[in-house]
Amino acid sequence: MSEIKDTIHIRVEYFSGQDEGDSGHPYYVASCEEITAITDGKTWGELMHNIEEMLAVHFEDEDTIESYGIAPNPRVVVTMELPENYAQIA
Repeated sequence: MSEIKDTIHIRVEYFSGQDEGDSGHPYYVASCEEITAITDGKTWGELMHNIEEMLAVHFEDEDTIESYGIAPNPRVVVTMELPENYAQIA
């Protein structure tokens, strides 16, 4: 078995809502490759709440070591890269 990870990484992307096909409202999308999960939120607070729910659902009644190679109660690292003009569009 490979090394058991004690950290999972969540990548957040910001969408201004101005792109073709968007709702017109800004939103955030978070993805986690370690558990192959994705969630979103209209605000940063909503996104953080949805990330907590996403992790709870994936780890509930789950042997995280066997299923994902992740230690129980892992650290969660959230990274976000904002567009250059974020201050003007947010």
